[in-house]
Amino acid sequence: MSITKKQYLFLAMLVLVSFLLIGCINKQVTNDGSKEQQGRVMINNHKRVIEFVTVPQRVVTLNQHATEIMLALGLSDKIVGAAHMDGEIQAEYKEQYNKIQVLSDRYPSKDTLLAVKPDFIYGYNDAFEDKWIGTVDVLEKQNIKSYITQGGLKEHATVQEVYNDINNIGKIFHVEAKAQDLIKNIKNEIQLVKEKTDIIDKRVKFMVIDAAAGNQVLIAGRSLESDLIRLAGGDNVFGNLEKSWGKTDWQEIIRRNPEVIVINEHAASSAQETIQMLVKNPALSEVEAIKKRRFVIFSFNDMNGGIRSGKTVQWLAKAFYPQLFQ
Repeated sequence: MSITKKQYLFLAMLVLVSFLLIGCINKQVTNDGSKEQQGRVMINNHKRVIEFVTVPQRVVTLNQHATEIMLALGLSDKIVGAAHMDGEIQAEYKEQYNKIQVLSDRYPSKDTLLAVKPDFIYGYNDAFEDKWIGTVDVLEKQNIKSYITQGGLKEHATVQEVYNDINNIGKIFHVEAKAQDLIKNIKNEIQLVKEKTDIIDKRVKFMVIDAAAGNQVLIAGRSLESDLIRLAGGDNVFGNLEKSWGKTDWQEIIRRNPEVIVINEHAASSAQETIQMLVKNPALSEVEAIKKRRFVIFSFNDMNGGIRSGKTVQWLAKAFYPQLFQ
């Protein structure tokens, strides 16, 4: 039987409509949010590639910067537990944070962690040790995925690692637009500082003391913290260190003569005690920063990077160059 021209055109149109309908159905599945269909994400982290087929639903954040990033991205409903909070949560997120279960002042025990049945853990690298919550490989065998803050993994870390973390968390939870907005806000805060400090002829010379005992001083080299201070208009007198952290002695500090000393405040080291030790040491009396009492206390939350990074750069710049912000 021969097919007329009209019949041929009708069949062709029928096939075309069928393809269009299939396309619309497929598009609807993708856009309407079957997380199983749209959720496959590959993330590079800690010398491994993590595959996320679905969006994590039961998250434990193990450091304050991780908790605050999740809250800033509108993901409070995903958090089943938080830990290792080193200070006050950012004011705009307090109401959300108060609804979250705090598992521990420091890192939780393995039993406490597993009791909340997490499917995703996000925090600093030192948490993922066997003495704390276990290694990433052990957690993976328990069907718990993990993400380690990049600033704690990479030597010579910069603020770019903060942007990478926010971007990666945005991808994992399918909130890329919010992540990009957050990154943009931090960059804008830093740019406002740059516009003021670009006119400076002589940048402030600083050093960072993390801890001190006897004649041994733990200092920052090319670390994330040092990069934030650099963005505020400072030059690290120990910027030639190849590692993020290193040790020196008082004699070398005298020789390099910093104009400002940034002192880290955390559970293992009191900044005020460190300051008292510095000012009471007669051998250090001619160090410029000590002679003029130019000390800046850096909290653990500020040094770790996160949503605070832009504001941290701003208040550091005000401490270094108050005349620019009058």
